[in-house]
Amino acid sequence: MDLSTLPPGTAARVVAVDLEDGARVRLRELGLRPGGDVRVTHRAAFGGLFVAVGADRFAVDARTAARIAVDPGPVDVAPASPSPAGATS
Repeated sequence: MDLSTLPPGTAARVVAVDLEDGARVRLRELGLRPGGDVRVTHRAAFGGLFVAVGADRFAVDARTAARIAVDPGPVDVAPASPSPAGATS
């Protein structure tokens, strides 16, 4: 299963990242690495995703998400707390 198939609110463990070195290193710097936990927070336009890795949130385009293998079994990712009224991110 790959990251692009997960519905919003679903957490998973990253199994593999099949990308070129530069992109793989950048995702690793952001915490998206094999063995790490990720949660899809919501879908973006054109198939992209917004994901949470620890306390960080960032967007992943559809093509990249399709190259990240995940296992949606039990993981240690807490659901996001709602933003305070009027807060923007």
